[in-house]
Amino acid sequence: MKNSVSRFDGRVEFYAKYRPGYPEQIISLLEKKIGFDVSKDVADIGSGTGILSRLFLNNGNLVFGIEPNDEMRKAAEEKLERFLNFICLKGTAEKTMLADKCVDIVTAGQAFHWFDSKKAKSEFKRILRPGGYVVIIWNERKNVSMFMKAYNKLLKTLSKEWEEAEENIADKDFLKSFFGHEDY
Repeated sequence: MKNSVSRFDGRVEFYAKYRPGYPEQIISLLEKKIGFDVSKDVADIGSGTGILSRLFLNNGNLVFGIEPNDEMRKAAEEKLERFLNFICLKGTAEKTMLADKCVDIVTAGQAFHWFDSKKAKSEFKRILRPGGYVVIIWNERKNVSMFMKAYNKLLKTLSKEWEEAEENIADKDFLKSFFGHEDY
């Protein structure tokens, strides 16, 4: 099994083309829930090709994209080069390369399941300003149609990695252990 960094080597084109985005309503939800606005600086951890970063960039936020994979980071830099408020750095969830207390929000999308949760949590506390938030966002795959049931069954049959990743991110105990409470 490839590690979580090198597993994306040679897959960037397909990832960028087929990976689903995130709904724009995330911004208004964060405004209501935590008072999010354009003044908040964001660290998008495991930013990949910039899919989640784009939401915050379109809102006008300063975004630090933290990505360990060179190909993914390069794709994000090219795709998001028009945003002067995007700074892309080589780093990991466990070692972001950011200064202490430099961001208001730490976000993670689908990459969250690759993190060493204890080390990442410690790093997030280090880089967050007082009163900051960690926001985990992912697309949940529903098995409501015959096609989706068959598709998910095929994915699980062909890839043990898929099953492990899918179970990890949706596991409420995993999230509770990370956040330390059930209000997530």
